[in-house]
Amino acid sequence: MTLHSISLGEQPHEYVVPSETTDGKVWRVYTHLDPWKCTCPGHLKHHHCKHIDMVKAYFAEIEGGREPEEGGDNVARVMTPPIQNGTAPPLSKWVKRIHGKEFVQYEGLLAMAHEQGLQELGSGFMTVSETLAIAFAWATFKDGRKFWDAGDATPKNVHESVRPHFPRVALTRAKARVLRDALNIGMVSVEELEE
Repeated sequence: MTLHSISLGEQPHEYVVPSETTDGKVWRVYTHLDPWKCTCPGHLKHHHCKHIDMVKAYFAEIEGGREPEEGGDNVARVMTPPIQNGTAPPLSKWVKRIHGKEFVQYEGLLAMAHEQGLQELGSGFMTVSETLAIAFAWATFKDGRKFWDAGDATPKNVHESVRPHFPRVALTRAKARVLRDALNIGMVSVEELEE
């Protein structure tokens, strides 16, 4: 534990904030997203919470204070936290750079979800035709959080090697999207890219 009882999470830019009301419960704040996100119900409902404010205060203390935003106003700005111990964060091993942009791999999303208590991951088809497959996916975590999302695929937007099996790509895309939501990862997955 560190200042404010905040600790580094296992993902890059992830900070763990203990619940003030429930022993053993923690909320995860992700600082690489714009705006920052927290896994608490308050943030999911209001898009802001005290846990984010606590992490900002933590950064202000470890970095020696806050700097004014560009433009001269006195709004506080918090700098991005440094990489700890000179090592690359765990998420980096699942990131691929394609045409100058970073994308996360599905297998990484799945591994991180299991580390964070993934209890159930499922998917199914909403519709499948010769030219379009639309799938839905759901994920449930041990702490009770539930997520749903959808994905689609056509024979024209998948790699030629899987073209005959494009409906399965829709299933994978739906699962990748639901896991990105659950993990608060804004990066698009490799599997969601059009070929």
